[in-house]
Amino acid sequence: MRRQLSTAAIVIALAATATACNSDGVDAKPDNSASQGAVAPDPGKGGADKGADKGADKGGADKGGAGQDGGQVVGNTVTIKAKNGAQLAVTLKNFADPAQSDNKFMKPSAGKRWVAAQLEIVNTGKEVYDDSPANGVKVTDEAGQAYTHSIGSTTAGANMPATVKLSGGQKALGYVVVSMPENAKVKTISFTPDSGFAKETAEWTVKK
Repeated sequence: MRRQLSTAAIVIALAATATACNSDGVDAKPDNSASQGAVAPDPGKGGADKGADKGADKGGADKGGAGQDGGQVVGNTVTIKAKNGAQLAVTLKNFADPAQSDNKFMKPSAGKRWVAAQLEIVNTGKEVYDDSPANGVKVTDEAGQAYTHSIGSTTAGANMPATVKLSGGQKALGYVVVSMPENAKVKTISFTPDSGFAKETAEWTVKK
């Protein structure tokens, strides 16, 4: 099932929180980050299909600053900072739901499905960004349960590199696979630098 996406606000965490997950990519406790920052309402009904990332409207994307909201669908860019001050322009390029495995020997567990978020991370500052980006990705369902990175690759496209070290002007692009129950409805996709320990989080809300 294809969904549409609209942007949300940057979530500024009061303190760094560890990402506790089990082998199936599920947070030990429901994610409460959404309550720390208001998610902006969908400003319009003219969004493009999330799967058609080439046709996504990028004209009004958020260019940074806590609480700003560009009101866009897939293709929205949010500017956040890593712990060392590295400034990152993060774009949710595409979101595949469900995401199909490209390996017949590696598939979701019974009762589960894969989803995959394609992120583009551009270092727009002077400090080096050194991280394992997939560790900072969460998909949260409507019940508030958060799901984290799962091992796997999909037909949607190439995975995000396991580790990146980006100087100013450099970028990384790829999909992050997440496993979740077949009947769970996706509410948000979020990314926090420094493997989830940074104070700033970029979050996108799935358009219902």
